Amino acid sequence: MMTFKYDYSYLRGWIKQKFGNNRKYANFLGIGCTALYDRLAGKTPFRQNEIDATAQYGNLAAEDVMRFFFTKQIRKTV
Repeated sequence: MMTFKYDYSYLRGWIKQKFGNNRKYANFLGIGCTALYDRLAGKTPFRQNEIDATAQYGNLAAEDVMRFFFTKQIRKTV
């Protein structure tokens, strides 16, 4: 089974713009900062209710949700 790593750089920029910092976004989601960092590092997946809450808060289109949460990381080869 192949697993993918996701690139959350768009989400990180949006969090900074809308919430100012990760702590405020984590509070909004109802999770701790460590749980948020685990999600942004790809150690734990975002839950559906967290994605839904983010989409609703930001009035995000489906394309934005895909960009924020499902952009696959490009593996760099040398």
